Amino acid sequence: MSIVKKPWELGEPQNSNKFSPFQLPDVCKSKHLLVRLAPPKGKGVRSGLVTTFLATSYNDEQDNEIKLVDVMENASGYKITFPLGKRGLVATKYRGPTSYYRYLDKDTNSFYQIPNDRFTPESALSYCEENVEGWAEKPDIDKELCLDEYFQEMFMFGISQDLGLPIEGDAFTQPFVGLQTELYRVYTPPKEGDKYGNIIITKWQRGKPSIDGDYTTVSSDLAEAIHAEYQARDNDENSFDPTSFVEDDKDDEII
Repeated sequence: MSIVKKPWELGEPQNSNKFSPFQLPDVCKSKHLLVRLAPPKGKGVRSGLVTTFLATSYNDEQDNEIKLVDVMENASGYKITFPLGKRGLVATKYRGPTSYYRYLDKDTNSFYQIPNDRFTPESALSYCEENVEGWAEKPDIDKELCLDEYFQEMFMFGISQDLGLPIEGDAFTQPFVGLQTELYRVYTPPKEGDKYGNIIITKWQRGKPSIDGDYTTVSSDLAEAIHAEYQARDNDENSFDPTSFVEDDKDDEII
């Protein structure tokens, strides 16, 4: 004889998004906020740059924009919530010395490719010797900083072209924390034996119109606060929104 009948009826609704059944569509257009830009963990800039993006909204099948992040500002700072949970909101883009660098010159409508040998230490040194004024007289520590800058700018260019950011005159638009732009989010379920699926974010998805490079900006402080709140773990002592206990100030919506 069973003592507990229908134990599932004893469950109570959970506010914590770790129990949320919500899942983003496998393919959708969504707004993504750049919340972190840094070299791979434990490595230097010559190993590449990783951009971390967090989805702040997406368009459903009827093209309605569905919010994924709510930000309110009051006297105590930011109050950040994730109305549909945190699952699947983050995606990354990596650019490094072995990445594929192909881009479109919009003036000529032609594609160009930067050869991979442009990302070797020898090529970086050769470029700096030819293009950095007073190179021969620089102390070794300054030369190393110049080489770091060479790689950083090359990787930054790759990321900027992934995002379709404009080139104006002799300068390209560099990605930055706080940049928000539309991208296609494409999810592939995990292969057999894998624990996690794969998320790709891109301006170009086969069978769909390309997304332009338009972007908006939020402050780096807000972008970092959203990322920090996303990373925060819920526990028994804290509600989903740890900043909910604030004075009764009127909130102003930001995102």
